[in-house]
Amino acid sequence: MDNTPSQVASELRYRRLFETAQDGILILNFTTGMIEDANPFITTILGYTREELVGKRLWEIGAIVDKKSSLEAFAVLQDKGYIRYEDLPLLTKSGSIINVEFVSNAYGVNGDRVIQCNIRDITQRKQTDRQLLEYQHLVALGMSEIVDVLSAMIEERDPYTAGHQSRVAHLSVAMATEMQLMPHNIEGIRLSALVHDIGKFSIPAQVLMKPTQLNAFEIAMLKNHVQAGYDVLKHIHFPWPVAQIVLQHHERIDGTGYPNGLKGDSISEDARILAVADTVDAMVGARPYRTAFTIDEAIDTLLAGAGTIYDTKVVDVCVRVFKVNRYTFPPTKYTDDVPISNKHL
Repeated sequence: MDNTPSQVASELRYRRLFETAQDGILILNFTTGMIEDANPFITTILGYTREELVGKRLWEIGAIVDKKSSLEAFAVLQDKGYIRYEDLPLLTKSGSIINVEFVSNAYGVNGDRVIQCNIRDITQRKQTDRQLLEYQHLVALGMSEIVDVLSAMIEERDPYTAGHQSRVAHLSVAMATEMQLMPHNIEGIRLSALVHDIGKFSIPAQVLMKPTQLNAFEIAMLKNHVQAGYDVLKHIHFPWPVAQIVLQHHERIDGTGYPNGLKGDSISEDARILAVADTVDAMVGARPYRTAFTIDEAIDTLLAGAGTIYDTKVVDVCVRVFKVNRYTFPPTKYTDDVPISNKHL
């Protein structure tokens, strides 16, 4: 039966698209898998001429590295009529490996079944993705190093709290991990902990190291460190709400904290974790005006304040980290210079 003018026009349009497509296209025999046609772009991708491709099976030209997998995929294609690979390695005639997106469909043409394979070279995209990941890694590493430097600068001013921020960060991560928070969230908590006392740069060193109890004016000055820290950190575009976490880490569940007297869920979960870790480390470290608490005493204090001062769930996690997981603080400059208790329950 002769083709109608509309069928001829349709076939010409398809042929034009086939020849000019910027994706590689192979037409395979549905029964044998033999290549029946190949467009110019696939010859450019693979380095084979059309004549070298037509009449062979795809796995016979060596482009498919794993022949067994190729045969299995062909069987699936014959059964399901569709198969897709997001990232398939192909071997070119020159011997180089390229990465392609490979989509195959089976469909009918004039009563016959054929297979069309669309092959898109994603090698450059993968290289770009790798470069982007490397860049993101370097940015994250640089940010972490900057935070470490800021933390060290603050702790150099006060030998009694040297190592405090890194120890709070370590305990915060242990607690957040026990709570099964997402790794990205845990990293935000860690960095926030490392700079949570950065606002103390605004407090005179003689106040920080005062060997007796602080007076009311000095206490007010000390409390201002969270606002001072927030005012510095809010200008840095962290991928986490670091400034807000630092601002809230002295807020308390019953509203008795500072600087804004927030209550309950008004305080972010990250800040509630940091508040407990900060409190524990502050208690087990010696100060000019008191000796160090034991871990037992520190945990008893937390339990007494659970639900009023501290988040009950976070306190329970902290207790579990110490009692069940047998957590111990890592050695730091703090432990070298100042007495600290690591006694377990």
